Amino acid sequence: MTALAMIIGMIPMALGAGDGGEQNAPLGRAVIGGLLLATAATLIFVPSVFALLHKRRDPAEGQTPAMTAEQPPYAQEMEM
Repeated sequence: MTALAMIIGMIPMALGAGDGGEQNAPLGRAVIGGLLLATAATLIFVPSVFALLHKRRDPAEGQTPAMTAEQPPYAQEMEM
């Protein structure tokens, strides 16, 4: 939402509206392009890499300790 608001706000600058707008237009276009690329990376690239790395976990391990119902070793000491 924040990136979208920034992109919409930069459109007049990217179009070169107003006095001296042709000087600032390339900056506006660069900011819009950077925001679009960063948003796409956040929404597509990062989750894809995470999914690939998550699949590489050794299948012989099975579930991680956080997924099992077993108590951690220190929990037995606390019960005493």
